[in-house]
Amino acid sequence: MTSQPAPGIAKHLIVVVDDDEAVRASLINMMESEGFEVCAFSNGRDLLSEASLPEFACLIVDYHMPAMNGLELVSELRGRGVSIPAILITGNPTKYVRDGAAAIAVLVVEKLHLGSYLLDCVREAIAKHALLS
Repeated sequence: MTSQPAPGIAKHLIVVVDDDEAVRASLINMMESEGFEVCAFSNGRDLLSEASLPEFACLIVDYHMPAMNGLELVSELRGRGVSIPAILITGNPTKYVRDGAAAIAVLVVEKLHLGSYLLDCVREAIAKHALLS
């Protein structure tokens, strides 16, 4: 059984950035099955080359990527004034990664929780961001 997003949540764009094609496809399928619109990138540079991101979006970013890791990507976006919520996914959330994520207000989710827990985190992040906007 698939749960339905709260009214107004489905209009939000989920931006997935992961260099692993299988993980990226899985995240796209999961988010689309919940009614979200999804835009995906295989690396941070491609996302940064986009002209702009919508105000109502949520990032799901892998930590381990070549050239630019997920924290570097989100830091660059924050430096450009992009304040949409971000969730960092990683298989090994070290203290360094958790501290770096906390410093830029990014939630860390272990890859073994990429199911309903991640969906709950996305919904909560979107709801909190909507209250602040």
